[in-house]
Amino acid sequence: MSQVKVVEIFKSIEGEGKWIGLPVSFIRLEGCNLRCEWCDTPYSYDGKSFTLMDVDELVKRISEFRLKRVCITGGEPFLTEELPLIVKKLLEKGHTVLIETNGTLWNSGIKELLSGNLLITCSPKPPYYFIHPELLPHITELKYVVDETLSLGHIINEKTEKILKNDFIVLQPEGNRKEMVEKALYLQEEILKVGYESRVIPQCHKVLGLP
Repeated sequence: MSQVKVVEIFKSIEGEGKWIGLPVSFIRLEGCNLRCEWCDTPYSYDGKSFTLMDVDELVKRISEFRLKRVCITGGEPFLTEELPLIVKKLLEKGHTVLIETNGTLWNSGIKELLSGNLLITCSPKPPYYFIHPELLPHITELKYVVDETLSLGHIINEKTEKILKNDFIVLQPEGNRKEMVEKALYLQEEILKVGYESRVIPQCHKVLGLP
């Protein structure tokens, strides 16, 4: 039986991106290949805050929440070799699945599962904002944490222009800080100038005091 390292399973409202405010079941997988200085879930890659769980048991636990939508996050979910198996079993149970990734990795097993019920939110991270070329065509939402580093060129460039469309970019002010909100609004205006609309969305679950 396949086992995976699970940091936590819970249900809440989605606090980020275009699912914001909707009821969602969350699976947080262990491990991350990056170390962002403002990361708000360092326990997801500390190597000790996880439980080994059978994939079938994981899917059963999620189904018990009786929610349509499931978000697989981390850490970095693509570090988990069994990610395609988890997604396949969730889709078979009738769930809509969202994978949140930093975009640097890819698992070819995901490709055969791509459909309207599997969504991928890519949140490229500083300093390079690299997106794996195999992942790029399958992204359904780009989410950027607006910090001191982020610039317009990180958002709109030769690679991302291949997939950009309206209502595709989310700008998330880091830590919900006032100065980052102002920067997000500035970037939103700059993005408009090149022909695309974007959304400025804070981390609403933190505003509401939810997990």
